[in-house]
Amino acid sequence: MLIFTDYIIIVAYFLVILLVGALTGRKQEKEEFLISGRKLTSIQATATIFSSRIGAAILLTYTALVYMYGMGALWYFVGSVFGLFVFYFFGLKIKKIADKEKFYTMPDFFFFMKGKFAGYLATIITIIIMFGWVVLNFTAGAKLVSEYTPISYDLSVMIVGVIILLYLIAGGFDAVVKTDIIQTFGIFLLFVLMMYLLTTTSTKPEVVFMDLFNIPVMQLVSFFLAGFFIPMASPELWQRVYAIKNKKHFKRSIFLSSIFYIIVGFILLLIGLVIRADIPDIAPDTSLIVGFSRLLPVGLAGLSVVIIYSSVSSSADTYMFTASASVTQDFLEKTGLTKSTNLRKTMRYSMVVLMILGISMSLVLRDIVDATFFFVSLTMSLGLLVLVLWIAPKINRLSVNLSILFCLVGVIVPAIIFGISEDLVIWAFAFCLAGILIGLVVEQIKKIASRGK
Repeated sequence: MLIFTDYIIIVAYFLVILLVGALTGRKQEKEEFLISGRKLTSIQATATIFSSRIGAAILLTYTALVYMYGMGALWYFVGSVFGLFVFYFFGLKIKKIADKEKFYTMPDFFFFMKGKFAGYLATIITIIIMFGWVVLNFTAGAKLVSEYTPISYDLSVMIVGVIILLYLIAGGFDAVVKTDIIQTFGIFLLFVLMMYLLTTTSTKPEVVFMDLFNIPVMQLVSFFLAGFFIPMASPELWQRVYAIKNKKHFKRSIFLSSIFYIIVGFILLLIGLVIRADIPDIAPDTSLIVGFSRLLPVGLAGLSVVIIYSSVSSSADTYMFTASASVTQDFLEKTGLTKSTNLRKTMRYSMVVLMILGISMSLVLRDIVDATFFFVSLTMSLGLLVLVLWIAPKINRLSVNLSILFCLVGVIVPAIIFGISEDLVIWAFAFCLAGILIGLVVEQIKKIASRGK
């Protein structure tokens, strides 16, 4: 349980980020509200990229996978590291195009490259992905608070949602960036706590390399593919690439945030192995929370709640803003349902609607691991298409459109028929690839038919 000082820290933290949002929102122009005027420096970009990636997915889901599969779960993280490495080179190209064409969202790339239909399809996937991550982070934060405090799960979801909504409405993307800088400091403290736990526990994790292959091949492949393709189709990461000042700051921020990400990921692996050995037979999706609760002293356990909560919030606000930007700019503005002059106002309304839906979904969907695999599958399959477009930008529009449609079918249908599991990643990958290949075959048939005439 938390002590009085812990509650004071939590309240102080939320007051600070609300104040930052209020002050940030003063006299902002459209470009500043939507994308920080495209002037993020290396430090700002590193902090916001790093903190947005260290949310529920890496803290709770990755630890849960370690708890369930041991060293085999490292394949998810190995895939993520390789994915970030590939994204570095892809991002250099995207940065150049985005600065010239004034991109704001990931679907802007699809609108520009392959036309309206592909852009709208990418918009649908982006909104689903971002909204899903919002729900996932709300769920994680609520489970954290309900584990440590008398505050109920339902009330916790609503409190976090309202606070995030208030500072997003006030400060826009600038508020996301500035609160991410604050939350990066919190993640550093979490790293210190994890090191303390590793050095003081009597249990020493056994890191045996051969255990990497002690899981079924399908799971190994699913973990690696999921990690690898996520950066290529993470709308919030694209948005930060657009917002960075220039290529020099982009290179530095991607490199530094990747290094920090690798360090935290390895430490989380060791923590997961310690918790797995010390506390068997607990729910995997709350293994990190329960592990800190039982293995850390009372005062430090309370501090870990504050820090993990802030990490979850930093990801939730990022995903909420990105989802709202896609709804407003990629759908409402491009279809003529709202004017560019009303963009900020419309975006604030969309934030309110999405937040209400996010809170409602979080009250229903409470399994973190299952939710992660569902939304990771969507993200990963879109990431495959992005990689194909990078390698072969002249690929026909039909292949792109079919790939996105098949991506949706390949996730939703198997999830309904077989249920949600890590195998869903393979289904999504196969369907996305099938869409590309069918489009290529149809295009060739059309060319042969036209020659025959």
